Amino acid sequence: MMQQLSHNDSVRRGAGPSQDTDAADSGHQPKLVQSVERALTLLEEIAASDKPPSASEVAESAGLNRGTAWRLLTTLEHFQLVERDVLSGRYTVGFGAHRIAAASGATPLIRRTRPILERLAADLGECVYLEVAHGHTLVVLDEVRGRRPVRVDLANIDVPLHCGSAGKLFLAFLPPDELEEFLATPLEEITPHTITDPATLRETINKARADRFATAYQEHLPDWAGATAVACDRRAQPMAYLNITVPSYAYSKPELRALTIPLREAALELERRLLPGT
Repeated sequence: MMQQLSHNDSVRRGAGPSQDTDAADSGHQPKLVQSVERALTLLEEIAASDKPPSASEVAESAGLNRGTAWRLLTTLEHFQLVERDVLSGRYTVGFGAHRIAAASGATPLIRRTRPILERLAADLGECVYLEVAHGHTLVVLDEVRGRRPVRVDLANIDVPLHCGSAGKLFLAFLPPDELEEFLATPLEEITPHTITDPATLRETINKARADRFATAYQEHLPDWAGATAVACDRRAQPMAYLNITVPSYAYSKPELRALTIPLREAALELERRLLPGT
């Protein structure tokens, strides 16, 4: 069911950064339209809520009075950006937001992430990958090649979730019932280093969730090792994964764990680029 992590041919070879510069990155404070800013703040608060909020709750969290919040929510509902449950009166993100997101594709994410990938590749000398979840599969959206002459190519490679660093992070953020369902299935032993004991894997992915970082050392192929950090949204749910996959002969396990700092710093920078107000 969800055993496969696909590093497929959606890798964007040599995709360059956009020539456009975000106002925030340029150091200039953008001039905002107050009503639009308030409406989008409400939308952000609804998206970040653990459970659907009421109008008064989302108004309080956004720092708005109820009358203003109500008028803005009505406008957002008209454009299907939020939906109001007729029984509970609580709000969720509407289909209109998903429609707009689908139309944008992956290009904005790739553009915002590319400078981070380039800096990581230059600093570490390794290939760096941007991955996102698509259903129960991880897809490589972009890569920047490092200067090391021997490289690992992830295109068209299927990595079982329990064998890869990105896969472990994906599992770490699954709802508990889905995680238990996964752990109840037989875990294939691909190499002598593959984790096949459910209790050990649960402990490993619990640590990955706490650290927002995971490694895999010779668990899928004897010649491979990998490290991944995750960029999360305001609900602490994954938005994207930053991965480095390297020849295992080039790194010891402690050296691989030492990538925690640069990868986590890069993931935090990506969060700042993707989340307004952070």
